[in-house]
Amino acid sequence: MFDSLRRIFNIAAGDVKITVKERSLIIWIFLMPLAFMFFFGTSIGGGSGGVPKATITIENRDSGFLSRDLIEALEDENLQLVDSLAEGANPIRTLIIPEKFTRNILSRSKTELVLRKEKNTNFDAGRAASTAIFRSLVNVGAGLLEIETEEVKRGDSRFIIQSDSVIGSLWNLSGGEIEETKDYEVRLDSILAREPAISLKDEFAGKAEKIPGGFQSSVPGSLVMFVLMGMVFSGTAIAVERASGVLKRIAASPARKMEIVTGKLFGRMVVSAAQILFLLAAGKLLFGITLGNSYIGLALLMAVFAFSVGSFALLFGSLFSDPDQVTGFAVLTTLALSSLGGCWWPLEIVSKPFRVVAFFLPTGWTMDGLHKIISYGYGLSSIITNILILALFGIFFLVIASKKLKITM
Repeated sequence: MFDSLRRIFNIAAGDVKITVKERSLIIWIFLMPLAFMFFFGTSIGGGSGGVPKATITIENRDSGFLSRDLIEALEDENLQLVDSLAEGANPIRTLIIPEKFTRNILSRSKTELVLRKEKNTNFDAGRAASTAIFRSLVNVGAGLLEIETEEVKRGDSRFIIQSDSVIGSLWNLSGGEIEETKDYEVRLDSILAREPAISLKDEFAGKAEKIPGGFQSSVPGSLVMFVLMGMVFSGTAIAVERASGVLKRIAASPARKMEIVTGKLFGRMVVSAAQILFLLAAGKLLFGITLGNSYIGLALLMAVFAFSVGSFALLFGSLFSDPDQVTGFAVLTTLALSSLGGCWWPLEIVSKPFRVVAFFLPTGWTMDGLHKIISYGYGLSSIITNILILALFGIFFLVIASKKLKITM
């Protein structure tokens, strides 16, 4: 038993030493993932998954009180309002409040607000800005409707309701003079200052599952993709050993086939474990991502992922005798498994057929488990299924690799 373990250890240690000496492989394992994390993290933007704070330049062409009340309502939203831009600066979004805005609203005439957006602005921030503007308009409009209701109750013939039609308007009551609307302004300010009678709280039941963005999405995706890539490319080394006769010499030693396979697997798992620890630490320290509350769950998930991709690497090496064939198929396989498994973009934003396909792949189950732990804050119990299925993937790959791998030539 001890001799068997020693032989497995020596084979694994030999593979690790070869990997460490290969400088180009070290670059792909440790440095390239950091570049991808940074590029995709900054491209996606955000990282917290929260609602982005949109910047809006206000161009107020109206002199009435309703435009001022609208701007005050916008100040209570998650917006950064800009009154004037520095010389030479371009606005990101501009809200144009037209002339006679107050008069048109009070007279119940059609009016139009314009939100002008520059090209290539953040889509989520623009959507948040539009929602905030709409919400502010509703608040101001509700207050104005309360004032109209009070005036209708007074019975003034200039502003009454007949059947389902409104006769007259607040503008008529003011005599058609903007200076005479001061009373409406005071009453509206009083209404808007009140605590709302009804409030709506929108939240997820249990833990909030916001779509991961920024580095919170790019770090796990790059980690899974490059661990997979490194392991699949390591299948080339097995093909080289088969072609050069190294495996024949190992087979001539007291080591049995299962010991050789196990040693090769452990060697790859050690390399992938070092890569995973490095990239998770970089994600935490350099890019500020959260690693969740279950380090045990994260460790188990990554261990079984390393087992799965290590077995997959052995399978690649066992299927091809030509190292060039392994390299070509490794590139295609890594790109396909990464894109379909959610490494490049969150699975939440793709259509249902692609989400279904993802869960036929080890990358899909790994990304799902990673986000449950580090993005959504769930614990070990939430990823038991992910761990078991990844283990089954690994066992499946290992069994086939053991049967297909030809130690002697």
